[in-house]
Amino acid sequence: MKRILSIFKRDMKSSSREFLLFYLMIAPILIAIGLRFFIPSVNMISYQFALDNQIEQGVVETFKEYGSVALLEGREAIEDRVGRVDEVIGVTQDQQGHFIIVLEGNEGEGAQSIAQQIIHRASGDSGAYEVQFSDIGSGKSAFTIYGATSVILIAIMLSGMVIGLNIIEEKEAGTIAALSTTPMKNLEFIIGKSFIGMILPIIETFIILWILNVTEVNFAMITLMVIVSSFVSIILGFLIGVLSNNQIAGIANMKFLFLIASASFLGVVLLPIKQQVFLYWSPVYWTVLGLSNVITHSASWGELGQFSAWIIGLTLIIFGIFRKKIKRGLA
Repeated sequence: MKRILSIFKRDMKSSSREFLLFYLMIAPILIAIGLRFFIPSVNMISYQFALDNQIEQGVVETFKEYGSVALLEGREAIEDRVGRVDEVIGVTQDQQGHFIIVLEGNEGEGAQSIAQQIIHRASGDSGAYEVQFSDIGSGKSAFTIYGATSVILIAIMLSGMVIGLNIIEEKEAGTIAALSTTPMKNLEFIIGKSFIGMILPIIETFIILWILNVTEVNFAMITLMVIVSSFVSIILGFLIGVLSNNQIAGIANMKFLFLIASASFLGVVLLPIKQQVFLYWSPVYWTVLGLSNVITHSASWGELGQFSAWIIGLTLIIFGIFRKKIKRGLA
């Protein structure tokens, strides 16, 4: 255990002295601080409406006077549109012809009443239309939800990159080649190197949530998702370290890693749920789902168990594919 902790301490000292490694460690915090300045202004957007295509044309035309209108088929499609990252107010009708205003719960001031006022105007203030409200959201700004999720994801990925660059530094110094002449076992070396990829994102996650004022979350759930997701970045960090001959090559390989992570994140944000099946292969997809669901208070332990199983299973597949390369690189 002492040898494992000594590796972790040496990595922390090395990371604090090396500018690039130190920057990778604090970058998520800096991004969160920058993001915090934009959160107060997320409500300053024009109105967008998602209307059921069965609504009378006169009502639709009235809505168009107040903002952009998208006509969708059925309440399910409207709820899916309202639940996406931008602010959209949904309007549909039940079988009795009563209007139902569909909200996510994070709309700006005045957004909750604007649809009702438009409907009343369309009816000539005669009260001919009855209005009901349906709240499908968490009450948090979508900008905050996905902003916090993305920064936590960056913290996890960069922690793996710190591992990779530390391994590159060890290779350049000849430390890895000398391991065979020391009492230290390969497993101890791997565990010691992995510590920074596990502990760093947990600490950074709590700081990020505090900076973004997202403190009303289940911290046990968020910690579980960060720990499970860190396994992926740790393995990829080792892979970057053993495949890269220098830091420049390591950074180039990191770009490919972030491309995959970005594609998975954007898929969750932009794609309809039915099309997200094409992202099931990516552990990052399940990480984004888990983190965003915890932040919106919509996650259950059973659901997180399923997400964790997907992440661990896919991580084991990745490890199985690259195990020999990692083993040879650390020999």
